[in-house]
Amino acid sequence: MARNVLSNLCSHGDLLRTMICMLAIASIVNAATWTSFQSRPDIRAPIMEVSLRNDSLITPGYIFIAPYETELPGPYIYDTDGDLVWSGADGSTTELFHDLQVCPYKGSDHLCYFQGNQIEGYARGRNIILDQDYKQVATVQSGNGLTLSDMHELNIIDNTSILIAIYQPRRYNLEAYDVPADNGWVMDGVFQEINITTGEILFEWRSLDHVGISETYTPIRLNTVVGDGLSNATAWDYFHINSVDKNNDGDYLVSARHTSCIYKISGKDGSIQWRLGGTNSSIEMQNYNFSSQHDARFIQENDTVTVISLFDNASNGYRNTSSTSSGIIASINQETNTSSLIKRYEAPDNGLLSTSQGNLQILANENAFIGWGNNPSISEHTDDGTPVFFATLNDAREMNYRAFKFNWTGQPSDNPSLRAYAAAPGSGTTFWVSWNGATEVAHWNLYGTTSTSEEFTLLSKADRQGFQTTYTSTDYHPRAYAEAVSSDGSSLGKSSVVDTTSSLPSLG
Repeated sequence: MARNVLSNLCSHGDLLRTMICMLAIASIVNAATWTSFQSRPDIRAPIMEVSLRNDSLITPGYIFIAPYETELPGPYIYDTDGDLVWSGADGSTTELFHDLQVCPYKGSDHLCYFQGNQIEGYARGRNIILDQDYKQVATVQSGNGLTLSDMHELNIIDNTSILIAIYQPRRYNLEAYDVPADNGWVMDGVFQEINITTGEILFEWRSLDHVGISETYTPIRLNTVVGDGLSNATAWDYFHINSVDKNNDGDYLVSARHTSCIYKISGKDGSIQWRLGGTNSSIEMQNYNFSSQHDARFIQENDTVTVISLFDNASNGYRNTSSTSSGIIASINQETNTSSLIKRYEAPDNGLLSTSQGNLQILANENAFIGWGNNPSISEHTDDGTPVFFATLNDAREMNYRAFKFNWTGQPSDNPSLRAYAAAPGSGTTFWVSWNGATEVAHWNLYGTTSTSEEFTLLSKADRQGFQTTYTSTDYHPRAYAEAVSSDGSSLGKSSVVDTTSSLPSLG
């Protein structure tokens, strides 16, 4: 973690270096829940504390999150040391980001995330795709004249299409719920599959066409998230769609939190092939249950058995079916209409109860990676459920809809950032260098001039120290630049030439 790196740097060296390091540490201590950097004072990244890491058993890769209720909401990538790799925050504190992940698009890895405005339990916004240079290459929006895309799903299918969720208010007769006949509104849970390049709607499904409002576990007027049904802005969110997946046969898997049910949907006509859970389940759950769940995914399937994963919240703050949340893998036998638990993954120690959000990702080596939703923690587990990684964002108020782990190669199109500081001409010089999003930097070559020569000479080869690398020279260097170098010795990029200054930016 950045603070630990600074502490190590300050544990030895000259007085000037120690004073500068302690100044940097003080800025982190004061912030407590976020950190910034002398080379990038515009970044205010959440601090991630790693409390468990078994290096021999964790899966290689980076951690992808998009926390909110934080200093600067945004999509962020971290390594398993808890060090920042990339901040995609654009400075906005009003828009939120969700679902940051590596997605396959046009045959190569890209970054995808949702960006928009939160409105109670849903959002309105757009789905953004970046290339490995972190340049935007596509934006996807809902179609057929519906409201803007929602935050709850972003799922790239076959490199070409995207599954998104939409929260669509509709007029509905709610006289039975003491709402005047002409004034009733219900939130329709909609998903669309859209061709990313053309925007063509390939498939659309609406919950009100297939799932009655009587199947909900969240009564009208329960709270402001559920709604009172009196206007399009307060439509009764009886369904609350929160994930959509697609199998090789072209059928869909839909999770609805407010009905505590998972639905298999025909890709031909939208009919419901089976219901798992809820008030009207067509599948008998034999040795487990779930409620208020998120993130239902197809794992494998044949003619008779479907294996799925899901995140079982087990509570919505009103109705509880367990004392802890968990990741679940379950099988559904379509011949016997029964379902049984295969595996359950729980947070270390006494577990966590996450009353909202959360996800379960099954990695290629069959490890499980879990985001704990409104608890700002993430964990990795071996196939048998043993926790091998656990980390938490420092601010308990922070929340993160989903967390993922992927391999990723970032090649930023902008230049590295360098700051050089000296208290006065003739004193020692400290350099801070970083390159937001670069994943291939092994070390930095630092070049500078001297008081007697304007020629740039190599001052140091400094190994990369997390997001930001610090080097202190006992000599004064009026001008400097930094060169990023890969492990094979090739040059990746150079910073601009900077003048050494006697002032430092405020880090909070």
